Amino acid sequence: MITEQERVANAKKLADFCIQCAEDKKAEDPVLIKLPETSGVADYFVVVTANSEPHLLALSHHIERQVRDVFQLRVISGEEGNPGGWVLLDFNDVIVHLMLPEIREKYQLEHLWGKSK
Repeated sequence: MITEQERVANAKKLADFCIQCAEDKKAEDPVLIKLPETSGVADYFVVVTANSEPHLLALSHHIERQVRDVFQLRVISGEEGNPGGWVLLDFNDVIVHLMLPEIREKYQLEHLWGKSK
């Protein structure tokens, strides 16, 4: 059994890894958001911008595959097909938001949840 501190540290490693995977595929403006402990949603949000729908799907598939290979985790919830400018990958403690610029601007998750230091 792992401690809460270890679980959160593992979530941070996963979040950092997701950012690196996104950057490897030319995602823009990656942001890591540490959620409040009371959120009940996850420990971290990762928010990145894709430059087109095909780029969005390529990022999604790349991150899913890399996380599965390295962390042996599968996405709990994700989206296939026509993402409408926003793909969400839920890895339980880390939720990755892949967005087109106009969607990211519209919803401004960084302002809603606060940027991590």
